[in-house]
Amino acid sequence: MSAKWKFFGLICVLQLLATAFFSITSFINLLQLGLFYFLLQTIAFVLMTWLTILALNILNNNYPDVPVGGRQKTIFNWLFLLNFLLLAFLFGLVIAEYKNLKVLTNLLDRSIFSLHFKWLLPFFIYSIILVFQFIILYGLYAIRIELYRNFMSKQFEFEERLPKN
Repeated sequence: MSAKWKFFGLICVLQLLATAFFSITSFINLLQLGLFYFLLQTIAFVLMTWLTILALNILNNNYPDVPVGGRQKTIFNWLFLLNFLLLAFLFGLVIAEYKNLKVLTNLLDRSIFSLHFKWLLPFFIYSIILVFQFIILYGLYAIRIELYRNFMSKQFEFEERLPKN
């Protein structure tokens, strides 16, 4: 496996940990507070976790030359399309955290760089999850193309390649 796919796998594992954590915390908040917002947040983070698991599954089971097909292809297509809605959700979280920081800086009459790290942490975490989600989106697109290309150029046991002159 090439270094770029090992890096992609690492990004997927980190994203899996982050989205699973936020899925659980959103679900706990849903049970404690009962707000509809936390239901949407739980669903979104569960879908991001599922997409990340699918990416790891494709990377581990299909790489280097098994194309995505059957039920896996159907799930892949739906989650790939849903990923655009999840990206919009993540953009909303990042923008909401930025607005919260802006209000906080106005209230404290300080710059954003002088705030304590605990106030900046949600903004940075959501931003990193957003960047990782873009990487996973591109990685899923690239790996699907590479799997198909490798499958089409695969030499089977019964084939005999002619030597190039």
